Amino acid sequence: MPSVPIPGETETKTNNIYIEYMNIADSYMDLNKYDKAVEFYTYALKNKNIFWTCYYKLGRAYVFAKKYKEARKIYNRLLKRDVNNTDLQISIAYLYAMEGKIESAINIYEYLCGKEQNNADILVNYINVLIADERMDDAKTKFAELQERFPDNANIENLNKIINTDTEENEESKKEDVDSNN
Repeated sequence: MPSVPIPGETETKTNNIYIEYMNIADSYMDLNKYDKAVEFYTYALKNKNIFWTCYYKLGRAYVFAKKYKEARKIYNRLLKRDVNNTDLQISIAYLYAMEGKIESAINIYEYLCGKEQNNADILVNYINVLIADERMDDAKTKFAELQERFPDNANIENLNKIINTDTEENEESKKEDVDSNN
């Protein structure tokens, strides 16, 4: 007896294939094979039922593959769908910093520090970007704010070392300049 196709069976099989692509991509992520994960997440995007999940995961894969510009494009698109998503905003600031677009990162962190005043991690990230851009006066100001508002934050000790090392180096440099001019 010839088999009669079951209505919807082909679509279900196709959807399952795309779900398997996503599972394969997840496995590649676990194995730190990010370029392969990107490939399989891209295949899985063809299933509209898992599109946004795959799209987010594709962005993460790009981050781990150090393809920051591609990741940022994805996160910006996701942010347009969820404009108040602080985690996406933090990720975009991080990506700008990793791309060397420090001013853009600083602008986002400034905004987020005002918006999320109880989030010490945002303030710590902001301080780190300021330090990376050698804006030590601004970093010291924000560091003082961190110490005052979040005195138990685990990052204080490390940031204090970085900021004080820079201060000591600047003082030594100034002293050497004065000595060499005499």
